[in-house]
Amino acid sequence: MTRSRSHVNTFYGQVESEFNPTRRWYFTANLSAHQQFVRSADKNILLQDGDKAIVGYDKGRIELSGSASAKWKPIDPIGMSLVVREEMFGNTWAPIIPAFFIDGLLSREGNVMLKASVSRNHKFPTLNDLYFMPGGNPNLKSEHGWTYDAGASFDIGWQEPFPVSMGGSVTWFDSRIDDWIIWLPTTKGFFSPRNVKKVHAYGIEGKLNIAFELFKGWLFDLNGSYSWTPSINEGEKMSAADKSVGKQLPYVPKHSASFTGRVTWKTWSFLYKWAYYSERFTMSSNDYTITGHLPKYYMSNISLEKGLSFKPLDLQLKLAVNNLFNEDYLSVLSRPMPGINFEFFIGITPKFTKKKSTSSPSF
Repeated sequence: MTRSRSHVNTFYGQVESEFNPTRRWYFTANLSAHQQFVRSADKNILLQDGDKAIVGYDKGRIELSGSASAKWKPIDPIGMSLVVREEMFGNTWAPIIPAFFIDGLLSREGNVMLKASVSRNHKFPTLNDLYFMPGGNPNLKSEHGWTYDAGASFDIGWQEPFPVSMGGSVTWFDSRIDDWIIWLPTTKGFFSPRNVKKVHAYGIEGKLNIAFELFKGWLFDLNGSYSWTPSINEGEKMSAADKSVGKQLPYVPKHSASFTGRVTWKTWSFLYKWAYYSERFTMSSNDYTITGHLPKYYMSNISLEKGLSFKPLDLQLKLAVNNLFNEDYLSVLSRPMPGINFEFFIGITPKFTKKKSTSSPSF
């Protein structure tokens, strides 16, 4: 019923500057520009506007972003940073977007750091959010709100009986966003974005990594993470039958976790990645029906890499096996994901070397 194609072209430019007048002050400024061109078309005509067939859109938009930051270290264990950002999409300017960060060294033993921040959020709808065919919504509003977070991190290491380095962090965050943009299925068979008036997203994220050399030349790198991220609709009811208020947002898992293990020996590298996603609801009412929720799933991927070095270039060869155990899972309702599948990558890095001249240079 739908055959859509999208072509995206982006021209990008950026300029940055840094200024470090003293050991305790550091200033930065950044200006970037993106010129977006997007052409999205549906090969099958879905709508008629008089005698004109509406089959897609062809739009362009300039996107500007500028920021300035000041970092101050009043005393050695404490650092502060203030960032002010301004953005423009098309001919619409965002309000001033400030952010404040602070961190401090709690203990030199274990390099225990405490950190906190508060920042304003503002997100414009993308061109696809506005015009994608089918499903774009040109009446979308920009997301806006505030985010707060606080956390701690550590970093330790030792050499005996073999070299080990270990680090980790835990972060609490709280975001209150108005007009959250979310893509939801429609009764017409395709997805369309809309605004959720008020969303309260909060939770805890934890990370742990350990690297060690158990045998000479054999490097092991283990990384794990876990996230608990409730995202609750706290807006107003759209109607008396609206059951979405106070419920988890569709397609947002409340629990997720991942583990990555890498073994490196000389120019060989083997990686195993495991991921977990809890159940997700497909409807804002969070109903437990056949089509109302997607079950939790686990995913395993592996890859084997080999590096080769030649005089003119370096080669990186990589074979990846995705969905190793052929798991049946869905990320979006009615769209089955692929079973076990394979990928092969070739990376080429030229070596630009300049031979020394044996003769005297001429001008």
